[in-house]
Amino acid sequence: MPIAKVKKPGKVGVMIVGHKEYWPQFPGSREKEIASGEIFQALLERCGAEVVRFYAADGTQMLDTPEKAFEAGIFFKTNDIDLCFIYLPSYVASGRYMIGAKQVACPIVVVGHKVHSELGQVSVADSNSLGGPCSSAEAYNALQRCGIEPADFIFGRQSGNWYSCKMEKEIEEWCRAADASRALKGAIFGSMGHNYEGMLDLNFDPTTFTRSFGVHIRYVEMCELVEYVKTASEAEIKAKLDEMRETFEFLEPSYDSITAPIEQKDIDWAAQCAVGLDKLVANNNLSGMAYYYEGRDNYYEEVASNLIIGNSLLESAGIPLAGEHDMKTCMAMYITSSIGAGGSFAEYGIDMIDDVVVVGHDGPHDIRISEGKPKIRGLGLYHGKRGHGISVEFPLKTGPITMLGLSSDINGRFTFICTEAESQMGPLPQTGNSCTRAAITRNVNDFVVEWAKAGNNHHLGLSIGHNNGVIAKLCKMLPDVKHIYLPA
Repeated sequence: MPIAKVKKPGKVGVMIVGHKEYWPQFPGSREKEIASGEIFQALLERCGAEVVRFYAADGTQMLDTPEKAFEAGIFFKTNDIDLCFIYLPSYVASGRYMIGAKQVACPIVVVGHKVHSELGQVSVADSNSLGGPCSSAEAYNALQRCGIEPADFIFGRQSGNWYSCKMEKEIEEWCRAADASRALKGAIFGSMGHNYEGMLDLNFDPTTFTRSFGVHIRYVEMCELVEYVKTASEAEIKAKLDEMRETFEFLEPSYDSITAPIEQKDIDWAAQCAVGLDKLVANNNLSGMAYYYEGRDNYYEEVASNLIIGNSLLESAGIPLAGEHDMKTCMAMYITSSIGAGGSFAEYGIDMIDDVVVVGHDGPHDIRISEGKPKIRGLGLYHGKRGHGISVEFPLKTGPITMLGLSSDINGRFTFICTEAESQMGPLPQTGNSCTRAAITRNVNDFVVEWAKAGNNHHLGLSIGHNNGVIAKLCKMLPDVKHIYLPA
């Protein structure tokens, strides 16, 4: 089940189109087709979309002339919709709506349906209001010839106020893709510090993010964060400590020598750093941030190495932060969070005995998708990094999960690489890392090979639910971004 979203839903419009020659021939057919369009819009609202409705001068949503369609297209463009559905209640000549479709300035999905009825038992007058496939091919062909490549064509059975399960699933995925598209508009991602030295797969070009996703990369400085940490008030720190105690369970050291007892000074310091991080994000209007900074036995190192708690709390408010300065994985986390599936920062190992993928990292993590109450464990060191402190540890909710990587090729073109698996209970490392057992249906050795060959970097975003259908649809809305699905 999706978690509660913290971002605005996608805005969608529906062009309910009709063939005006039928109205005098079959009285009542126009009203029935308008009602059919309203049933479809109700489905969109059930899927969580914000439906933007256009009403013609006659007070209805019926678009049966080029003039009305053009007016609707301008209206939808002015209202900045993310996705437009062309809804075909029955046959309609494509010229009735095409000049409107040319105006909407967003991806278009063609939708047809057929109301269940007994063949040979329905009159011509009644059948005109029951849908059918006749206008679908014309719509798709005409759009292509007019320079509009439809993002999709969906067709299914309707019965009363409901459509076939497959059709409703496709529509729901498109609504969630519109959510992600809406979240990208005006988004600003912070870049603080630098990539972990030598991790060439993580390096990124900020301009390509603006080109492909329409977001801005804002450079933020450690000195600004440090100033906010230094000036955090006692009241602000106390409020953050109360939030931490309410949110987390505190753990003793485990079998691993890198774990350590949790000291009160470490808890207090993590809270103070979290207060500073909140201010950095708020004052720079950040939708997410990639960061990494080392320092050398100084105040900057102490701050940079104690951001995991603050990161995880922010991630759980829909603002992803990715360690080791991995902006690509930050984007993957942002997308899955925007569709209500959460997003944790992860890399993966394997258990070859049980044939499972072990997915996790030392932070940051989305505590909204934790199986049970998330935990804090003390670490005497962060392996491969400088500093020490406390870290978040939990497995993901059991059930369907999605592993999502964002790769870039030699030409800077992005590809979302997606695998769906199942989170399961079982033994996990107790090392201050949030780890999940991801059960797959194939040989784990083959998966390792194909995941690498697909071009992934060594990090990924981890979310609940099977989200490949949504990611694939989002990529159709982002013409500069490709999509690869690796069956697990």
